[in-house]
Amino acid sequence: MKTLMSEQVLDRLSIGVLAIDNQCRVTEINTQGEELLQLTKENALGKSMFELFSDAPEEVRHVERTIETQKETNIAAMPYHWGKYDMYLSIKTKLLRDQGEIVGAMVEFGDVTGFYEEQRRLINQMEDMCVNIIPLYDKTALFPLQPVLTEVDFSHVLDEILNKLAEMDIDSLIIDFSTIFHIDHVLFDKLNKLIQSITLMGVQVVVSGMKPALAKGWVGSNIPSLKMLFFSSLNDALKYLEKEVE
Repeated sequence: MKTLMSEQVLDRLSIGVLAIDNQCRVTEINTQGEELLQLTKENALGKSMFELFSDAPEEVRHVERTIETQKETNIAAMPYHWGKYDMYLSIKTKLLRDQGEIVGAMVEFGDVTGFYEEQRRLINQMEDMCVNIIPLYDKTALFPLQPVLTEVDFSHVLDEILNKLAEMDIDSLIIDFSTIFHIDHVLFDKLNKLIQSITLMGVQVVVSGMKPALAKGWVGSNIPSLKMLFFSSLNDALKYLEKEVE
C-alpha cells in the first residue's frame, strides 16, 4: 500500500524524477520523467543509464556523476541538446542513503526551455538598450547610459559599442548619465574600460547629465584622468558641439 501511494505521489509531480542505484541502474522513474526522456518505465527499470542513453555526452550525465563523486548538483538551466532531445532542463541531484550508507542517487528535472528562452529574450533586449548609439550630426553621436549596464555581458556590450562607433565613423560621442542615479564600483570599472577604449579610438568623449552624487563618486574612483568635457545637461553638451561644428 505504501509503495503504491508513493508511486501515485511521484506520478502527480510536475517534474521528472529518476533514481538509480550504485551501479547506475534505474530503480524508479515517474510519469513526467518518462514523458521528458521519451521512454517507458517498463523499458527503463533495471537498465543501466549507460545502456539507456549510450550516446549521451558526458556533460549531461549529472546523476551518474553524483554517484561517482558523491557530490550533489543543482543547475537552473542545462542545455540538453543531443540525439532526439532539444530542450533546457533544470537539474537537481541528491544522494540516497540507507542507514547512513549511500545506496544510489536521484535526479529531479523539469523542462525550462520556455523560461530560458524568455530570459534570453530579455537579456538580448537589455543588451540592445546598452548599445544604443544615436547619430546626431557631422560625425557626432549620443550614447545614453542605461542602469541595466551592470546586468549584461559587458565584454559583448563593449565590443558592440566600439564596432558601431567605427562603422558610423564617429569623432565625438556624448555619454549621457541622465538616467543614472547610482554607480557602484562595478559600474565605475566598466565605465573606465569603456571610456579608455573609446578614447584610444580617437573619439572625443563628452559627458553630460551627471548627478552631484555621481560626480563625487567619480572623483573618488580609480578612473584615470582622461581628456573629457563635462556638462551638467545633455542640452548644454549639444549646444557646445553645435558651436564646434560651426
